[in-house]
Amino acid sequence: MKYAILFLCFVSAALVAQTSELDSIKHLPEVTIVGEKARTIPGSGQYISAKKLAVLNQPNVNNVLRTIPGVNVRDEEGFGLRPNIGMRGTSVNRSTKVTLMEDGILIAPATYADPSAYYFPTFARMQAVEVLKGSSQIKYGPYTVGGAVNLISTPIPDSFRGHAKVSYGSFGTNQQRLWLGNSTDHLDYVIEVNRLASNGFKELDNQGNTGFDRRDVMGKLRWHTSENASIPQSLTLKIVHAQEKGNESYLGLTYEDYVNNPLRRYAATQKDLLDLSHNHASLVHAITPANNLSIKTVGYFSQTFRDWARVNTIGGKSLNTILGNPLANQEAYQIMVGEANGPIDFQSAARNFYSSGIQTTAQYTFGRNGLYHNIQLGLRYHRDQADRYATRSSFDMINGTMILNNAGTRGNQENQIRKAQSIAGFVHYDISFKGLKVSPGIRFENIGFDIENYGNADEERFGTSLKTASNDINIALPGIGVKYDFNATSNVFLGVHKGFSPPGMPSLTSPNAQAKAETAINYELGYRYENRNFNAQIVGFVSDYENILGSDNVSGGGAGSGDLFNAGNALIQGLEVNFEANLLNGHIEDKGLRLPLTITYTFTDARFKENFINAGGDWGSGQINRNDMIPFVTPHLFSAGLGFESNKFSVNMISRYVGETRTKPGQTKTTTPAAGIAYNDVNAISGFMLLDLSANYRFYRFLTAFSTIGNITNNTSIAANLPNGYRPNMPFNINLGLKADF
Repeated sequence: MKYAILFLCFVSAALVAQTSELDSIKHLPEVTIVGEKARTIPGSGQYISAKKLAVLNQPNVNNVLRTIPGVNVRDEEGFGLRPNIGMRGTSVNRSTKVTLMEDGILIAPATYADPSAYYFPTFARMQAVEVLKGSSQIKYGPYTVGGAVNLISTPIPDSFRGHAKVSYGSFGTNQQRLWLGNSTDHLDYVIEVNRLASNGFKELDNQGNTGFDRRDVMGKLRWHTSENASIPQSLTLKIVHAQEKGNESYLGLTYEDYVNNPLRRYAATQKDLLDLSHNHASLVHAITPANNLSIKTVGYFSQTFRDWARVNTIGGKSLNTILGNPLANQEAYQIMVGEANGPIDFQSAARNFYSSGIQTTAQYTFGRNGLYHNIQLGLRYHRDQADRYATRSSFDMINGTMILNNAGTRGNQENQIRKAQSIAGFVHYDISFKGLKVSPGIRFENIGFDIENYGNADEERFGTSLKTASNDINIALPGIGVKYDFNATSNVFLGVHKGFSPPGMPSLTSPNAQAKAETAINYELGYRYENRNFNAQIVGFVSDYENILGSDNVSGGGAGSGDLFNAGNALIQGLEVNFEANLLNGHIEDKGLRLPLTITYTFTDARFKENFINAGGDWGSGQINRNDMIPFVTPHLFSAGLGFESNKFSVNMISRYVGETRTKPGQTKTTTPAAGIAYNDVNAISGFMLLDLSANYRFYRFLTAFSTIGNITNNTSIAANLPNGYRPNMPFNINLGLKADF
């Protein structure tokens, strides 16, 4: 019955995909959520254009997102392949509390059932990136407390065009990228191939490779009516295939070993390997059936496989036990570094993710006598699934080399299927009169969760020990945004909306252990100024949580169950500041010369607001008290960039400061890593600053040479202490390349 009602809703409503405004059948705006209009919405939004990305030559999405206020990023492997993104105080771990999209379509492997973003699109092939916060994001759920990130892939060009890029640099890091596209009277296309690879900058005890090799193929084929058709419409097929082999580990270093060589990797990680593949297909139909009415419908499907095999225990000791006191666990430590023989427990975490859905949105605009209306309606049916097999095997460390002892039986550690389906919709209404714009809206989510746990002894899943549970949730999420233009260059905006994050899988043990939905009332107040050579935005925000959720993931320092748990009331508040200016404005006549300055600062104060006993996971175990600071939320983030740009040459320097970050809840004085301080006594990571440089020189109309220098000062500060042990930033590195547009 539910599916019949859903079908009737699709037919009768004739709505369109939950992506973006349809400004053109043939152009980029059909995949953006705000685009160049980011500075005109009644809320916070940032858009980083293709032009700016071309100047930065930055393949690491972390380094780009750190130039956006309100975005908190934790580095893990140094290349930004699996970024940990949080926004306005939400958890950064595996970007689980951020709505991630590519071309307006959900791209996390299983957004509802298992939201950890083990797959993240290769940023090196992206055309632009946009970030939306505040009340306007209710159109782009399900995660609406912090914000949404939309990556924009290479668009189909208006005429025959192509782009080629090659680069090579430190640690054997290299990229090859080529795309070609064209538009004709009725058929348009773009096809792209991209490879990004590296030998890795970490130094394995046995001299093995610590790098990765990621390859992408993307194609778009579009049919469209003629420009003067009475009813313009288009049909676009997009296909993506990506694969990666990454010699990456969850295991970091003890402090003493970090001081001696921050790039070291222990011998016990020599078999650690991430095997990943991703396939995506989407079909987009866009139509303008009448003046001022646009409709778009998207059907999509993706499949992602990820198997991260890694060391689990050494000499019968957990990794954190060894890191916590190497002297007391000297035998296990010696095995870990390959200087003693002994047993190593190994775990392969194979997971197959499936995601599919159909989404539709409609937009109608009308007005007269200075009063304008814009109505947007959206509906999405989505299903996703995570098929999880975790298999423990055993190795023997013999003379520094790991030898397989027992391959183990598939699923002997974890053997379950997580499923979710949702019906989500929104209504959003903009009414504008002169300088005033009021934008009320409401989003609803109906979600069903199911888990099937077959137990660790039922490899074939006959169901002899099957345990199941289900959970359903319905929620309405209203919001309103208001913007007032003082004049053509400045405006003030404010917004209030109810934010939401799904509660995750149902409990197999007891209804009392079931996590509730994460909800918060979110407020923002901002001022924005924009003219040709100076832009500024200042925003204050508050997220008043009715229930904040903790999580249990190995990547966040937990046991790895993936469960969520209730943590009650919390309050997160802060300030976002962003300035952009051309310092040469008015001082020289040559308009081809610019001296751009950008400054971004974010302050965040995140605190629990009630006492509770923590269930474990990312926040540890034991008593948490009212006003304890929420860990992994960095209070002070700062970036500044200064450049010189002409018609043929550009050079830009960017500094990024990450302030001291608590890693455990508390209010007491912080204890950062230092000699003589036990690993388990550390409750914060010291702040650090990185300095990067990018330069471009155009030899001919179509050919440009470029160079990037990362971490110019070779700062060796600790980037993180997760998943297990201390981890470095990428050290000093240089990259040289050529790019051609034709």
